[in-house]
Amino acid sequence: MSPKSLLLLVSLFLLGLTASAQYTEKINTNRPGTSQGAFSVGNNVLQLEGGFGVGKEKHKLFDTKTNTFNFDYAIRYGLLIEQLEINLNGSFRTEGIKQTVGANEEKIRRTDFEYNTIGVKYLIYDPYKKPKDQDSINYDELKSWKERYRFKWKNLVPAVSAYVGMNYVNTDNAFTFPNDQTISPKIVLMTQNNWWTSNAGSWVLVTNLIVDKVTTDNPAYGWIITSTHTLNDKWAVFGEYQGQKSDFYSDNILRLGGAYLFNKDLQIDANIATNFKDTPSIFRVSVGASYRFDWHNKDEIIEKPGFESGIKNEEELNNKESDSLSIDQEFEEIENDSLKLEKTPFINEFEDSSIRDAMEQDLDERRTEQRLEREQIEKEKQDKKDDKKFQKEERRRLKREAKEAKQVEKDRIKAEKEKQKMIEDIDAELDKMEQDEGVDDELKKIDDELKKLEEMEKEVDTEKEKEPEEEKKKVEEEEEDVDAAYDKLQKEQAKAKKEEEKRRKKEEKKRLKEEKKRQKEEEKRKKAEEKKKKEGDDNSEG
Repeated sequence: MSPKSLLLLVSLFLLGLTASAQYTEKINTNRPGTSQGAFSVGNNVLQLEGGFGVGKEKHKLFDTKTNTFNFDYAIRYGLLIEQLEINLNGSFRTEGIKQTVGANEEKIRRTDFEYNTIGVKYLIYDPYKKPKDQDSINYDELKSWKERYRFKWKNLVPAVSAYVGMNYVNTDNAFTFPNDQTISPKIVLMTQNNWWTSNAGSWVLVTNLIVDKVTTDNPAYGWIITSTHTLNDKWAVFGEYQGQKSDFYSDNILRLGGAYLFNKDLQIDANIATNFKDTPSIFRVSVGASYRFDWHNKDEIIEKPGFESGIKNEEELNNKESDSLSIDQEFEEIENDSLKLEKTPFINEFEDSSIRDAMEQDLDERRTEQRLEREQIEKEKQDKKDDKKFQKEERRRLKREAKEAKQVEKDRIKAEKEKQKMIEDIDAELDKMEQDEGVDDELKKIDDELKKLEEMEKEVDTEKEKEPEEEKKKVEEEEEDVDAAYDKLQKEQAKAKKEEEKRRKKEEKKRLKEEKKRQKEEEKRKKAEEKKKKEGDDNSEG
């Protein structure tokens, strides 16, 4: 069967199935990773994805160093129904190789397409689609935040898609096995889990199981696991692990990167890639972008996942709610793709429009009830808030009064301590003065010394009276002996000096005596004044 006949047969088969929405309000892209998400771009949407990469490779065994440049591209189009997508994926590569052979260094340049694959992707199972029975919708989840965001085991069930494609490589391709067939099949099984939290953003897990070139002599088997996390409405980060096993080339590659949503139709991305071996070792940096041409114009209805996400939280409703809000504004959007940065609703077609009208009417009634209930809750919250505020002010007042009373008591205790200290200081001074009573004994000693000095002066005077007679005798002797005269002069000078010293000591003793008397009188006066002051304070306190 030719590829064209196969594509027509698959399309006719899929037309007989009930459609489940793949279209999202924001661009749904597979970049910057290499895995394919389970969901398509949406019916009548054309999307272009591409990126440039540069890198270095070193082969330890062959002793080669390679500089690489590659351009990856993808063209995706949603055909006929929401679950179906046709796409073309390819990569153009050029590399310069430096190889050392002996003492010479050879340079080799190779340029060609690594691969070109055209294929069809179809969503086999979508756990997020709306149930057929409208009554199965749990309206309690619309009112309970806990019910909406609690963990549900069914969230572990992924969406499942299958991809069937055809590889084309030209003959003598430098990047494939020499005997590879020009045309060979490629089959991919894809799963995708979308997890959302109100605080931590969205998490998406995508897995791909790949069987490639099974009709050739060198089939390849691979797997890709990609995890994506949205940081906010514009930024997302991802990590990816890719494994490949074949006789021609086997490797394990790790990629890390992020994406920025420029607008709802344009995304810019970047990533780095490396592996874990040296035959060869790989390091590559890539940047790229995705852009879509959105011609999707079919009316859409919110699916069960929208109901699971529930009505927006209470704070958002208080700020944005109005009677004119449409049903699409009442629920959080759900995202489809691994790099989808905002939640958007899935879509489905109901068998009868009356079901939608009845649902909208029922939801309007429930919104009114919920609005009244929220108003009542808000009023109760405000009353509680006012009561708490009053109690808080009352506690502050009591605390302030207790603090003031405590300060008064503290001041009273401080004054009492100061008073007690003053009394202790006075007692200490009195004790000191009692100890200083020994001054009188010192004064008596000084008087005794003065009396001794007076007696010594009397003796000196008596000696002076006897001196004329002695001097006469000495003069006679001096006339006879000059040396004797000189000795006499020395004695007289020593005697004069001795008398001067006695006089000075006597004056000093008198001065000390007067100073001691003055200090004693001064201390008695201070003691009398302090005693008088103490008696006055006791009378004022009494």
